Amino acid sequence: MSTQLALREAALNLADVDLAVRGENIEKLAWTDLVQAAPLWLRISMRMVAEENHGVLLLANREIPSPLFNRVIGLGQSAPATDRQIADLMDRYWTLGISNYWVHAGPYAHPLRLGRMLHAHGLSLYRRSWVKMMRPAHHVHTSPSNIRIRRATFEDAHAVASIVGPAFDLGQRAAELFTNLIDRPRWSVLVAELSAEIIGAAGLFAEGEMAYLAFAATRPKFRCRGTQRALMQARINLANQAGCSWIATETGFPLAADEPNPSYHNMLWAGFRPVEIRDNYAPPGSQWKRMEEESELEGEL
Repeated sequence: MSTQLALREAALNLADVDLAVRGENIEKLAWTDLVQAAPLWLRISMRMVAEENHGVLLLANREIPSPLFNRVIGLGQSAPATDRQIADLMDRYWTLGISNYWVHAGPYAHPLRLGRMLHAHGLSLYRRSWVKMMRPAHHVHTSPSNIRIRRATFEDAHAVASIVGPAFDLGQRAAELFTNLIDRPRWSVLVAELSAEIIGAAGLFAEGEMAYLAFAATRPKFRCRGTQRALMQARINLANQAGCSWIATETGFPLAADEPNPSYHNMLWAGFRPVEIRDNYAPPGSQWKRMEEESELEGEL
């Protein structure tokens, strides 16, 4: 490899490191705010936790057995992870009575042996990794479609919950957490309509120069009609209008080159590109049936 090509590759790698860090940060902000959007009584009754220490966010919810609400984001990002830190995170989940959770470990986390450290603490590599995707928040021309995209109103709350909940294997109370984001500052919740019927829902979180596609789902009988692409294009343009420079999201990384993965391919189609593949470490025996089937979903989670 020539010196010029080597320097160009190094510059691209540094750019990806920076983008990955920004993507992790906006994800932490969005999920922390999602928890804070819930009424206090509900947070207490559902034992919802969003605790950030030294740049590491611990999400926990004993009442919602889903990795979306039980995971660690940002470990080794702002400072090298330590054995003590990992032990403290695991002890915190044990204290909360949670035995199923994920610890995300990205390729740019420090130390570089973070995966081995997690394994030494008894955590196992989960079968599917997540890929962080990014794209500039440039305006896009929307594709012709008979699907109408609009902002959700409080009258749409039931429809939003009824779409998001089943898509991510969430119970009613968990699904309703997403409806608290309707008209909340920094959030844009959109619905997709076909012949006046709400068939899809999605959320965008924006803060400063960063935006985040936080969730999206389509009613099963209306999939493969372009709903997710329409929702994605609408949110890209909303991020552009909000003055954002970059948009982040993530989804399950394909297990094989020929594996059907609508979410991943919709993101590529919309101009997103991978900036990091983030491994997931979990206690032995942890499993979530829906996550094993996540490649079938047309969502961004």
